Amino acid sequence: MNSKAAIIASCWFAVAVISSVYIFVALGGGYLGDILFGLLFPVGALVLVAFIVTFGVQGGFEPENKIDKSVSTDLQDIKLKLDEVSREVEAIKKTIEE
Repeated sequence: MNSKAAIIASCWFAVAVISSVYIFVALGGGYLGDILFGLLFPVGALVLVAFIVTFGVQGGFEPENKIDKSVSTDLQDIKLKLDEVSREVEAIKKTIEE
């Protein structure tokens, strides 16, 4: 299971546990035949948060790494210059050997 699926599953599991405990405590350990209207808002808020987390993680709230793009181009430039220097060193070695 990848990390996104684990985050989503654990979020829904936590919402289920917290909602169950909240309903049990709010009803005083009684039966669930008369769910109060006051339970709708906190449990609904938890479910809404779970949906936000689900679609947020699935869609990917990942910031763009613009710095990485500039760093990679800088590294490519350095590599090209290093290749040029190594060619010049090889040319100097050949002239010294002659």
